[in-house]
Amino acid sequence: MQSTGKIYATQVSVIAALFVAWALIGAAGLLNPAIVPRIENVAAALINVLSRPEFFPALWATLFDSLAGVLLATVVAVPLGVLIGMFPSVERATRKLLDFGRSFPVVALMPIFVLVIGANSTMKITITSIACFFPILLQTVYGARRLEPTIVDTVQSYRIPFLLRFFHVILPASAPFIATGIRIAISISILVTVGTEVIIQITGLGSQVNFARTYNEVDIAFAYTIYAGLLGVFLTALWDWFEGRILGWHHRSTAD
Repeated sequence: MQSTGKIYATQVSVIAALFVAWALIGAAGLLNPAIVPRIENVAAALINVLSRPEFFPALWATLFDSLAGVLLATVVAVPLGVLIGMFPSVERATRKLLDFGRSFPVVALMPIFVLVIGANSTMKITITSIACFFPILLQTVYGARRLEPTIVDTVQSYRIPFLLRFFHVILPASAPFIATGIRIAISISILVTVGTEVIIQITGLGSQVNFARTYNEVDIAFAYTIYAGLLGVFLTALWDWFEGRILGWHHRSTAD
């Protein structure tokens, strides 16, 4: 297996190659600056937006609302997913419903929530939590369903009570799958939160992207978009670190 250092070096090399290609294509005049600005202009915009008074409030609004959506989805989806996964008959009965929910475009609900809740942070958190709910729920169901046969036999033989089985057997066994669902949900939360801000003009990085495009500040719009992407990368990396701490036993067994 490749070492972690080599993997990171390869990833950085790919990103650097993309930046070099962007710079060369821009220098050759093959890009329309009204659509895709030159890389040096975007680099300058990345620094300039830091001094704008609206930058950090927008960054905080996107960060807070996306994390609130993930947290709300996790609190509801994990217990429900474990309960569905524990009972095969319930899992079979709800399979089509879960497939429908996973495929449903949550953006279609946005006009309804704007009318009911209003164009505010609460609406944004609600939309984000719905989008994050099904990835976490489905991963939790898979985890609760994939118990080792020996564990199932032991639980049945000793007639372990339901609550004890829930918290000390099924939930720990499902933890790696739940962690994967949360990791997926974190990426989705940034996409949905920023997308909602762009469409509804709620405070956040997405609204700043829209304002910049309105005033024809294309390089500023790219800068805000890049910061939104970096925010997703940071949150995912932070979760990977946290997951490695709480699920170290799983990572070690996988490596072995």
